[in-house]
Amino acid sequence: MDLLPLIGDVDEFKEIMGIINKEMDLVSLSDENLRRVFMIFEIAGGVVNGRTKQVTEADAEQLWCSSVDGVVAVAKQVIDYACEMNFQDLDGPLKQAVVEILRSACNIVSKQRVFDSSLQGLLEELQVEVGSTTRERLVGGKLENLTKEQDTLPLSWPRNGCISLEWIQLLISTFKWSSWKDPKEFRNVMPVTVVKKLISAASKIMREERNCVKLRVREDSEVIVVGDILGQFHDLVALFEENAGFPSDHRYFVFNGNYVDKGSWGLEVLLVLLAWKVLMPHRVYLLRGNHETKNCTLAYGFWAELCTKFGKKDCKLVFDKCLECFRTLPLATIIAQGVYTTHGGLFRRTCSASTQCSTGEKRQKLDTLSLGSLREFAKVNRFLEDVPENDLLSDVLWSDPSSEAGLRENTKKFGLLWGPDCTEEFLKENHLKLIIRSHEGPDARTGADDARNLLNGYSKDHDTVSGELYTLFTAPNYPQVDGFDNVGAYAVLKPPLFDSPLFLQLKAAEKPEVPPYDVFIYEDMDSDEGEDSRLTDSDEEQDMVSRDAVGKKDSTLMVTKVELNKKIQDQAEKIKQLESTVELFLKDRDDRSRRMEEMLSTLLQQSSRKKRGRGS
Repeated sequence: MDLLPLIGDVDEFKEIMGIINKEMDLVSLSDENLRRVFMIFEIAGGVVNGRTKQVTEADAEQLWCSSVDGVVAVAKQVIDYACEMNFQDLDGPLKQAVVEILRSACNIVSKQRVFDSSLQGLLEELQVEVGSTTRERLVGGKLENLTKEQDTLPLSWPRNGCISLEWIQLLISTFKWSSWKDPKEFRNVMPVTVVKKLISAASKIMREERNCVKLRVREDSEVIVVGDILGQFHDLVALFEENAGFPSDHRYFVFNGNYVDKGSWGLEVLLVLLAWKVLMPHRVYLLRGNHETKNCTLAYGFWAELCTKFGKKDCKLVFDKCLECFRTLPLATIIAQGVYTTHGGLFRRTCSASTQCSTGEKRQKLDTLSLGSLREFAKVNRFLEDVPENDLLSDVLWSDPSSEAGLRENTKKFGLLWGPDCTEEFLKENHLKLIIRSHEGPDARTGADDARNLLNGYSKDHDTVSGELYTLFTAPNYPQVDGFDNVGAYAVLKPPLFDSPLFLQLKAAEKPEVPPYDVFIYEDMDSDEGEDSRLTDSDEEQDMVSRDAVGKKDSTLMVTKVELNKKIQDQAEKIKQLESTVELFLKDRDDRSRRMEEMLSTLLQQSSRKKRGRGS
């Protein structure tokens, strides 16, 4: 219906406009009430400006549309500006102010006729980026100030999808901080969505690499070869920060596998290395170890680690993504045409000289073992969760060198044992001068002489006419609890030929004293798969698990039970506080809505009286 301009006290109508402009929270109003307020504002504006034109519903509609469109445009600009900002250097209060601005922008954008849900997701990511964490609680309508210790941001995936050096540095520093906290808090700093995106990005790269990756190294560069890390994240960080340096255009890294299990931070180790792979795919190379298989990760701690850090809801999802990644890991490298690196070692021939193996065709077995060729190696299907016994893939991940000549089955576990004569044959056949493998640690060499016990991180196992074979183990003080007093080591290969390794020691870094997950009993899982598959796959590793479990199991479970009871009580108290906070917030919101309705009613009554007065 048409509304005539009202004649009356201009100051009174100015007051109405001021109330609407300054005192009313228009964002919180329903669409219907918002339109009514716009109508009142347009009428009041007509009186104040002395307009004689009638005010119609169309005028209010136009004001509604132009106002909403204008405000939404500004809100979108705010979000766009936020996308370009770097929030790392902001202090707590500034971060909080940005969070409030972004929340307001989200509320404004949501008043569009058709709400763009992608903006909501964008805003949520931005709120995470500037420090809005799951620990924020509303108290009296305001956000609690986070302590400096809590001010560790949940990581978000880079907006453009490109990992930067700064992002990796943030990843490492966040993991260092969280490693000293309750592992159940890990999901609060490393969301599952980010884990999935990082693993997928790295897997896509490695899936395209050959079984044996050939590195053409720049003459002004060096190559760092790293052995088993086995979940010892702090030692990996020390390797980068205090010893070998970070990957760069002039520094290549080759990791020989066994990133997870045994230690308590296998996921952190894996994710940091995958991030480097994504950032520098032609400078960082990750090979597969025997622990990057489904059976090993179920038996030696990685599965339990994921269950603890992500809970029942998400651990299976993360575990499956990790297995997907493990399948893509290459198996070996040849560096500068002269150096061969792999996790376990040499491998058997799977086909006769006159028979070609093809997909779907049964492989022809030889009556006697003989050494395989790199041509066969290139054709093996590595994209398996687990490796079959007595198979080339099993040999690559499990085989060990022996001082005795010949090639024979390793009856104590999977893979082969091979002697110096096999090393010489492999080097000569492939025009190589050096083999660096890993797989064995000081626990596997107990009782060996000082040159081969791996307490100094490496050993020369074969020295032949054509070259040498070394075993390299990088994790110091292994295993994490009641470990050997060993140092780790890494190899540096220098130009021009890169075939004369320099072995440097890696001492143990400071780390939290926590039990490893290979003695951890996770009783809160409904998965039969994890429990059924906690089976050891070698007598040697069974002895290792048993020794750890007998020494620490009772005390660990006792401490864990006390800690869990305390955490349950603390959590119950926090829930009570949260319920009280929510109740206060809801009460405040109801009071606020009631005041809004009263104010709106008053405005409508004033408008109605003015209209009746004019009519009379």
